[in-house]
Amino acid sequence: MKKTKLLLAFFTSVLILLLMTACGKNNSDLSKEALKIVGSWAYIHDKETAIAVFSKDGTAEYEGKDYSYVCDSQFIKLKNTDGEMIQLRYLLDDEGMYLYSNNTYSFSGTGKPDGLIGEWECPEKNWSYFFTDKGTFMEDGYFTGYYTVDDKNSTFKLVYNDQFEDTVCYYTLDNDKIKIEYPWRMVKMNVK
Repeated sequence: MKKTKLLLAFFTSVLILLLMTACGKNNSDLSKEALKIVGSWAYIHDKETAIAVFSKDGTAEYEGKDYSYVCDSQFIKLKNTDGEMIQLRYLLDDEGMYLYSNNTYSFSGTGKPDGLIGEWECPEKNWSYFFTDKGTFMEDGYFTGYYTVDDKNSTFKLVYNDQFEDTVCYYTLDNDKIKIEYPWRMVKMNVK
């Protein structure tokens, strides 16, 4: 009789453990790339404010909005409850990660844009670029420097005069709109 009770207790424990595991999403559901980004991330210039939070259960918060997420070695794909997707390019390194914001700028100059050349504005963020035909630029009406374009890789490189390190951005032109993927240095926050 003692053996029967012992076996019953053992199988009941195993069954409870299996049910608990099946009820929650576990880490094995995340890709190995996704496991590397799990945690809270902040801009390097404001280490106290989380901009992106990636959880082990496949949920995320980005710029104050809730999403589910998956990622591969190049992109984090966020999906909200309405099914809308945001794809963010990222690059992990020893210091943290570069997370590329995706913003659309409208041509605000006169005439028609000539590639990057012209004035571009992103009203929702109050950001702007002015690219000249002489290879110079002004960002947000203040930051200046030189730029080069790599048409093959759809990138441009900003070489700032003083303020920041050289920055490579991805871009996509569509008539009088340009989508710019700008890399922001992110650091993992220490959660207390």
